[in-house]
Amino acid sequence: MKSLSWHHVHITLSDREAASKWHEQHSPAKRSPPTIRSENLYCGPNLLQIQSTTVSPDPRNRCIGSIGIGVLNINDTAIDWQSAGGSIEVLKKHIAKVRDPWGVPFELVEGYDIGYTHINLVAAEPELLSKWYESNLGGTRVKCDWDDTRFSLAYDTMLIMFISDTVSISSTTERYIDHLGWFTEDLDSTYQRLSANNVHFPVLPREYGPVRLAFAEDPYRNWIELLEPPNGKIRKLT
Repeated sequence: MKSLSWHHVHITLSDREAASKWHEQHSPAKRSPPTIRSENLYCGPNLLQIQSTTVSPDPRNRCIGSIGIGVLNINDTAIDWQSAGGSIEVLKKHIAKVRDPWGVPFELVEGYDIGYTHINLVAAEPELLSKWYESNLGGTRVKCDWDDTRFSLAYDTMLIMFISDTVSISSTTERYIDHLGWFTEDLDSTYQRLSANNVHFPVLPREYGPVRLAFAEDPYRNWIELLEPPNGKIRKLT
């Protein structure tokens, strides 16, 4: 099966413009012109969308744990985030777990590709979840360079990592990372293939402006946006 191409990670915040400007100043991301739907931050081809409207409901368990960013200097970046209103939860030699001023969790990694590099998914059975993603979205199994306990799938420009965590989060816990998104050249065929694998679609294929999209759910009820661009032609920034 051909792997789908990575498109975006979507977060929900009350002041999307302020958050977008903050991240442009304190991360490698560059801010693109906003749309009615979202603020758009790019690190190379990888997109972080900040929207003020939640798309997906709360999952049963904690799953989308954090967004990974490759940086040049871990100490300088973590301290800069803290001094600018963020917080440091863990600071090690080459890795830091931090939050921005709005509470969104990120993992900074030094000495890796600069920019948005990976998404951490946490689950009670991470290997099973990784197999679900591999079976339905493709990806190539790779070794995590900085943590060999993680199951990892490489897509064209993004790593999805699976980490063991048995702690559940109640439905009242605030969640900032809303959903993940992949491109598909043919939404209808992708929908049919995933439906045949008993994947649930809370949002069926439909037109949305110049594109077509649908939302699927993984086993933890995290939403996955499938996006077919105009004429099925995928174009990514370089």
